[in-house]
Amino acid sequence: MNDEIKKAVQKSQTVLQEAHPKERRAFKTLLLSNPNYFGNLAESAFTPILPICCNTHYESLGCVGYHPQKEYLEAVVYIYQPTGYGSDICGSGTAEYVRFYLSFDNGATWDDQGMTSFQAHNIPEGTEGGKRLEYAVSLKVDPNRKLCFLNHLVLVRAILSWNNPPPPNQPNWKPVWGNVREEVIQIEPRRLIIWPDLFTAAKVKLPPLFAEMLDLETPVPTKMKSLGAMELSALYKGKGVPVHRFAFKELSAFSSGNTTLSAEAFTKLLPGIQIDPSIGDLLFPKTDGDTSFEELKCIGLDPNMPDTLVGVIQVKKSSGFSGGPCTDGSREYVTFWGDFDGNGTFETCLGTANVRVYDLPVPQGGVYYAVRLPVDLNQYRQPCKKGPRVVRIRAILSWNVAAPCANPNHVPTWGNREETLINIAPSALAPAGKIAILGGIPTGEIHNVTGLTTPTAAFALNGQQVDPLGRPCPFAGIVTVQGFPIVGYSYIVEVSEDGSVWTPVLTDLDVTDQNGDSYPDIPKHKANPVTKRFDYLPSNQNVNNLLAQWSTSGDAKWYVRLSTYDGGGVLQGTDTHVIQLDNTWPEASIDIITGAGNCGKFQPGTVLSGNFVVRDDYFGSYSLGVEPVINDPGEAIPNPSSGNVQTAVAPGNVWTLDTTGMNPCGYVIRVVTSDRAIVNSQSVGHHVSDSAGFCLEEPMKE
Repeated sequence: MNDEIKKAVQKSQTVLQEAHPKERRAFKTLLLSNPNYFGNLAESAFTPILPICCNTHYESLGCVGYHPQKEYLEAVVYIYQPTGYGSDICGSGTAEYVRFYLSFDNGATWDDQGMTSFQAHNIPEGTEGGKRLEYAVSLKVDPNRKLCFLNHLVLVRAILSWNNPPPPNQPNWKPVWGNVREEVIQIEPRRLIIWPDLFTAAKVKLPPLFAEMLDLETPVPTKMKSLGAMELSALYKGKGVPVHRFAFKELSAFSSGNTTLSAEAFTKLLPGIQIDPSIGDLLFPKTDGDTSFEELKCIGLDPNMPDTLVGVIQVKKSSGFSGGPCTDGSREYVTFWGDFDGNGTFETCLGTANVRVYDLPVPQGGVYYAVRLPVDLNQYRQPCKKGPRVVRIRAILSWNVAAPCANPNHVPTWGNREETLINIAPSALAPAGKIAILGGIPTGEIHNVTGLTTPTAAFALNGQQVDPLGRPCPFAGIVTVQGFPIVGYSYIVEVSEDGSVWTPVLTDLDVTDQNGDSYPDIPKHKANPVTKRFDYLPSNQNVNNLLAQWSTSGDAKWYVRLSTYDGGGVLQGTDTHVIQLDNTWPEASIDIITGAGNCGKFQPGTVLSGNFVVRDDYFGSYSLGVEPVINDPGEAIPNPSSGNVQTAVAPGNVWTLDTTGMNPCGYVIRVVTSDRAIVNSQSVGHHVSDSAGFCLEEPMKE
C-alpha cells in the first residue's frame, strides 16, 4: 500500500466520526455555559448535553516516542481537515495541546511531565483529498535514570486536546477533540556509578572497613564498550540475528570500498562466520529496506522555535542492536529532505538525526524512540497573504549507517522511507520568542515540573556543571532571562506564583554591546512606559541577549513567561517555564562540649569533641577546619573534615579533634556550609559559617 492510499484509508476512518461544525465553532462558549457539555468529565455535577469524547475527525495523535539521550518526549499530530481550526494562516488559529505522563510501575500510577502545544490553522492546501498535515510537539523531561543492568522500559501516555488544555495530574482525563496514545519507551541508563545505589541494587552490604576506605559520595563514570562482529556473533548465537545484521558495519564498509583490505584479508577478520552468497542483494536491496527490526512510523514538524523535524521509530525485536544498555549499542539514523520547489525530486538535504538503541526485552507492541533535527526554515517563509507554504518532506531511516545526504532515493538495508506534508509558518507568523537561558542555566536543563536543574545541568556561559553529584538545584537572588532576539518585535517577561496572576518584570537592563561597552557608556534599556514591553535589541547591541532581570524572594515555585508581540503589537505567542526558588540560607552551628566547652583552655594532646549542625532543604556541602593554620600537615584535622550530607537536627552530629602535636595557641574550629542554590545566575551556594574558640596552653613546668 503506497503512502497516498494508506493516508487516504486512515483519513476515511476518521471521517466516520461526525464533524459537529457548529459545536466546534462554539466550543469555548459551550464550555463556559456547561463545563461538561460534551460529557468528557468523569466526575461532574453538570449534565452532558452532547456527549463527544476523543473525536479524531479533525486531529489525532499519530505517534509518540522518546529520545533517551536528549531526554525529549516527542509526539506527531495529524491535522486532517481544511477547516475547523479558528482561522486561516494569517490569523491566530487555535491551539493543539499535548500533555505527557510517565509510568514507572506499568500503569499503576502516572507522573505528570508537563504540557506543550502548537497553533493549527485552516490550510486546505495540505488537507484536501487524501492529504494531511503532520505537526510535532516536543517536551524536555528529566526521568530518573538507573544503572545500566536494571530495567529501563517505562510507559508514556500523551493526551491531545484541541483548544482546551488537559488539566494537570489527571492522567485519565479524556479530551473532547483529540485522543490518547500510550507506548513503551526506554530511559537512558545512568552513566555515573553512585556507590550506595550500586550496593543496594546488588543487595550487598558494605563492611564498615571498606566504607571508611572508599569515597562513597563521589560518582565514578562508566565505560560504554562497543562490541565487534565476533563478540556479537557469540552474543546472538541461536537468537535469529543474521550475519548481515550484526556484522553490518563491517560488511557495508568493505562493500562500499571504505577499506584497503583484500577480500581474503577481510574474511580472516571474521573467522567462523559464514557469509551468505547472496550478501550483495541483502546489503543493497532494490526496492524496500528490511523493517523487521525497526521501522520509521511517522514524521512531523514542531513549529515552535527552533523549527524541529521529528521522527518516531518503532523498535520491534529484543536482539540485533549491537549490545545491551551497558554497551555503546547502535544508532538509528534518520535523514530528512525537503521538496521546496515542488518538483518531486527532494533536492534539499536538511540533515541527519540519530538516536542510540540497545538490546532490550521488547514487549509485543515494540519500544518507541524519537529523533529530532532542528532546521532553519526562515528562507522558505512567505507573507501569509500569499497563502500557506506547504512542503513535502521525505525521511529515510537507516540502521547503523546513515543514508547518504546526496541520495534522497536511497534504499536502506535496515529501515524504510516516510513522506509527509508540513506547513512552514509565514514570515509574519514566525515562531514566537523563546527563553533560552534562565538563571544562567539553559532551559532544556531545568525540569519543567519541579523547576529544579537536571542532573547534567551546567552554566550556559562557562560549561561548569552546577552540581558534580548531579543533585537538583534551585535558584536564588537575581534570576536573569536570556533569549535570541526577534528584531522589530517587542516582548514582556512576567512571573506568577500560581499561574493565574502575572506580574511584569520591568527592571531597567544594563546591556553590553559588541564593543564591550555598557552603562554608563551606553544607556540602560528600558521598557515602554505605556505598553510595559521591551523592544528586542539586535545582538550587536545586546551580546548576552539579556531580556529581563528578576529580583526574587522566598522559597516558592514560580512560573516565568515570555510573551512576544509583532511590530503592530499583536501577540505572537508565549513561552512559559517553571523555576523553584530557595532564598533561605542554610543553617550552621558548632560548639565544644569537652571540658569547659567553648572558649575553654586545654592541654595539647587532649581529644576535643563537640556537636555541629549543617542543614538545608537543598543541602550542598560542609567543611570543618582549625584556624589559624600554623601546624604541620596532617595535624589539626577534625573528624569529619567535610561531607555532602546534612547533619541531624540539633544538637546535630559529633565532631572530634585530636590536638596531639598541635602548637600551643588560641584557635577556632570553624564549620563552613553551603546549599545548592544558583545565586544571582552565576554561582552556586549561599555560604554560612560558625566557629567556636579554644586555647591550647603550654604544659605546666614542674
